[in-house]
Amino acid sequence: MKFKKIVFIFMINFIVISDICYGKYVYYWEETIVEFIRDSSLPICHVSYSESEVTNQNVVVTIEVNKEIEPVSGFLLSEDKKILTKEVCKNECKEIKIRDLSGNYVEVEYNVNNIDKEPPQIIGVENGAICNAPVTLNFLDNQEIESIKIDQYSYDLSIIGCRDLENTSNLTVYIDEHPLGSRKYRYYVNEKLYSTVPDLNYTFINLKENAQIKVEALDELGNVLDEVVLEKIVNYYEEKEVEGVENELTQSGDYQVMATDTAGNMTVYYIKIK
Repeated sequence: MKFKKIVFIFMINFIVISDICYGKYVYYWEETIVEFIRDSSLPICHVSYSESEVTNQNVVVTIEVNKEIEPVSGFLLSEDKKILTKEVCKNECKEIKIRDLSGNYVEVEYNVNNIDKEPPQIIGVENGAICNAPVTLNFLDNQEIESIKIDQYSYDLSIIGCRDLENTSNLTVYIDEHPLGSRKYRYYVNEKLYSTVPDLNYTFINLKENAQIKVEALDELGNVLDEVVLEKIVNYYEEKEVEGVENELTQSGDYQVMATDTAGNMTVYYIKIK
């Protein structure tokens, strides 16, 4: 839209003829003319995704436009009216119209196909099964299976790892859920009670060098089921190679089987082999 201003001036001089004086008149006026120019250019859009790899999390779809646009159903429009966002919780492929303030529109497609929230399947036995050896485990998933961890365990506490936090004096201990059904854990440092909580992982703050940690698993009545002294934390699980995604259990014992896919989904089975 353009504005034009036009000024008109009309002048009359004084003239004396035969003792008659004619006056000088000046006429002045201005006009403003509005010229409307329609925007006929189409919006230019760029589609991006918060995650491009396979994931078990929601994906945010972002559409950036080079001009102001109208709202689109299902999307959040930014304050400057140039960015659309939508959080997608499952795979979907849709085509939407993006219209600017002059009515021009383009059709834009977004395609989210990398969300996987289904855990792997362990085929051949059921969780909690009691089987005769040998037992062959097969694994199935709609994505690639990344790792399989199989380990025997006894009815002791299972320390599955630790990590440093801000510095080496802060230590987090992770505890696998106790098979006997403990509901609370008691933590000691150098034989002194540190904390009693129901948490399967706990962070010790400002530990002194070579501090000894002891963890007790308690039942609902507070009786001690098991205890373990931690002088050196090591990984509890031994990860096995995924060879054709198949494993055979031949020795008797209690096994914990963990299968994780590339999206981060995990399935855990407890199996007893006689």
